[in-house]
Amino acid sequence: MSANSQVPLKKAPSKKVREMPARVEGAATPAKKAVAAKSGKRIAPRRTPLRRPAKVALSGDFSSEALSGLQGLQRHDMVIQGVPVSVARNAMRGFDVITSAEILAVLGVSEKTLQRRADTTLDANASDRALRLLSVTEQATKVLGARDAAERWLAAPAIGLDRRRPIELLASSEGTEMVKTLLTRMEYGVYS
Repeated sequence: MSANSQVPLKKAPSKKVREMPARVEGAATPAKKAVAAKSGKRIAPRRTPLRRPAKVALSGDFSSEALSGLQGLQRHDMVIQGVPVSVARNAMRGFDVITSAEILAVLGVSEKTLQRRADTTLDANASDRALRLLSVTEQATKVLGARDAAERWLAAPAIGLDRRRPIELLASSEGTEMVKTLLTRMEYGVYS
């Protein structure tokens, strides 16, 4: 080869730009899919709107019986929304043996806080604790046969809880699980 001769440069292979077929909106029926497939158009997936949690109706008497019909997600939504203070006060009035001071200790709020928030809701922690208290009270009522017996059991030291009062353990989720476990054992007659 001579110095004057040039080596022809190879062209880089051209990248073909693949054309994307147009989207066919709402092509969810089989007929629309067939038409879209014949025309080479791409079918857009059907998008369903996100479901927002339904507001849980909380009015009137808020008792253990009202709670028994609620499912897990409804209870969760209730905690997130916050239990209205007026409803929490109605629940407090439903207890005969357990004092309001003990209930407020379980909820982790003071009487002053309830007075200040009279027209609002409890925060998520206090709402969760209120629902746990009512749930355990309901379970104890089923196991022991009467609401008064359940309240007396919650207020008295329990041997299965290392002589601690069950009402005091309801302030934490771990303590609540221990109380529920003991109630289940009592229901089935397993004490050891």
